[in-house]
Order: sequence, then structure tokens, then C-alpha cells
Amino acid sequence: MSNNNNCDIAYGRHYRGNQLGDNYYRYRDHNHEFLSSTNYEEDENCEEHNHRIAGTTGPAIRVGLSHVHRIEEVTDTFNDHNHRVCITTGPAIYISRNKHIHIVQGQTSFNDGHDHDYFFTTLIDDPSNVPDRN
Repeated sequence: MSNNNNCDIAYGRHYRGNQLGDNYYRYRDHNHEFLSSTNYEEDENCEEHNHRIAGTTGPAIRVGLSHVHRIEEVTDTFNDHNHRVCITTGPAIYISRNKHIHIVQGQTSFNDGHDHDYFFTTLIDDPSNVPDRN
């Protein structure tokens, strides 16, 4: 996972594919929702606070036998400042045959004399597609 706070780098190719000849590795263009909070830090006025992060990833980007997503978002505002979150997720972690998540870990942009750390997972790919109860 790489952190790039200026959000200027295009990373990889968006893709669809069938890797290793198995549907388990079939990807379609998709995004993930995410929501989290940063750690607490003190601003220039020595006020301790954190921020909320929420949004949707960019589409899948092929990396080796897996894929990643770009996240480019702005945190909520505290005392007239916010932070940028610009990062590439880790590769897919499968939680079932067709569902997966991604780990996201990094630091926000440096604003108002500080930055914040964050660590979270994306929500499940296509969470509304619930499997049948058979």
C-alpha cells in the first residue's frame, strides 16, 4: 500500500479479467464503500481531535494476480480544517468465494500543524448481493 497525499499519480489499469482460468479470480469493474475515523492528534491550538473518512473507492486496478483501488477523499472538518486522503488500497482479501475487502493504512495530508494516521478495511464488494440461504 502506498500513500500519495498529492493524488496526482495515475496507478495501473482498470480492468476486467479471468485469471488462472477460475471464476474465483474473475473481476468486474467495481468499487467499494468505506468509512472510518482517524487517530486523535493535537492541532496548532493544542486541541485534540480526530476526523471521519467516508466515500467510495475508484474502480479495480490490476496488480499481479489481484487488484487494488485508489482512494482520493477529504475528511470531515474540525475547527476550519480538514485533510486529504490519497492512497492505494492493499490487494483483495477474500472472505467468501465472491466477496472481498481491502486493507487501507496511511496518513492524511499535513494541515493545521499535524496529520492523522488511519487504518481500516473497505466494505464488502457489492454488499447488496446477498447469497441465497440454501
